[in-house]
Parts: sequence; C-alpha cells; structure tokens
Amino acid sequence: MTTGIVTSELEAVLNVHLQGVNGRTDTLAAVLDTGFDGFITLPPDLLAEMGSPFAGTKRATLADGSETMFRIFDVTVYWQGQLLLVPALEVDTGALVGMALLHGSRLTIDVVENGPVRIEPIERKTNA
Repeated sequence: MTTGIVTSELEAVLNVHLQGVNGRTDTLAAVLDTGFDGFITLPPDLLAEMGSPFAGTKRATLADGSETMFRIFDVTVYWQGQLLLVPALEVDTGALVGMALLHGSRLTIDVVENGPVRIEPIERKTNA
C-alpha cells in the first residue's frame, strides 16, 4: 500500500520513489491529479539529475482547453512494490501522479486537512 496525506490546501500528496539510470535514487512529494490521464510529471532539473532518457514529444490538452507540446522522458518509479518504467512529462511545475499510474488500484482519501491518502492494488478475481 502507498500512503500520503491531504495538505491544508486540500491536495492529496504522496512520496514517489524514483530510480535513475545513473544509479541515483530520489524521493519527492507529488500531488495526485485525477484529471491527468498520464503517469507522472516531473521538473526538467530532476529528469536531468536522474539521467532520464528522452523518449519523444506529445501534444496534450490542458485543463483550460489549450494544447501544448510536452517532452517525454523514461523514468523508473518504485510503485506498489515494483519497479515500473513509465513515461514522464517534463513540466516546470511540481510533480503530479496521474490516473495511468493509479490504474489497477483503489484510491481512498479522507478529504480533510491531514487526512490519510491510501492507494492499494485491487485484487483481481480469477475464474476457477
């Protein structure tokens, strides 16, 4: 299970653990953004420090309806007990965790200041 906390600004925040291709590891606070359908956004300086390889560009529509181009980098995220290679959008703002990283999880948030944020894998039922 991954845990976090709700801030006084009512943002759900959790620590995300990254592993760089250069051996560097880092932990940063990221805001959960259920309106973001990607995996994660990260600032350019961190992507450079982690040695994250450039993977291309992507056009995306922002919340205000405008479109912009983002540079994409491959990053390794330690998530729910696994190392996952995922695409990260380069942004000049803070880190965001999006719905693609949450896929296959149950998200529970007590939306009050200092309320707990819990992300746990959904148990898949199999047919016998």
